[in-house]
Amino acid sequence: MATTKKQTQKRAPSHALFWTLLKEVPGYDPGYKEVIKEGLVHQYSGGRTQSLSEMYSKYPREYSLMIEAMKGTPEQKKTRYEDSLDKMKKRVIATICQYVDKLGYTFPTKADKVRYVIGIACRAANCSNFNAIPESRLSAIYNLYCKRNSVEIEGNPELDYPIGIN
Repeated sequence: MATTKKQTQKRAPSHALFWTLLKEVPGYDPGYKEVIKEGLVHQYSGGRTQSLSEMYSKYPREYSLMIEAMKGTPEQKKTRYEDSLDKMKKRVIATICQYVDKLGYTFPTKADKVRYVIGIACRAANCSNFNAIPESRLSAIYNLYCKRNSVEIEGNPELDYPIGIN
């Protein structure tokens, strides 16, 4: 018997990176975002189109050049990356602190608690220096502790009983 393969429909690209970068353009005003978009697309397509989707499909080289130009200079890219990395580090510390609080640990000072939490994060990342943990690993640790925080650790003695004891 022959089986037919179901054709998957391709979704149109969301252009999320374009819209994120557009918000960082100097003089950006949300009321004029379509006008700004059309102007940028017209400029980078060499006057061939004002449609972002058309530029993406018909002129991919120009689309890529436009995105790279919107990302800015290497210094601007580095600043943007450092900001997101700093934000992720703070999120990891906050979620692990929440987990430590949930376990009922107490510390003499907040600095001691943060030092303890940074140690937990370093062990989770298998890294000796918290600042050397890459953003992808920080994201994984953040998700792990968010999951741990969502699980209730207190049981119900009336419902909790050993299974399999004869």
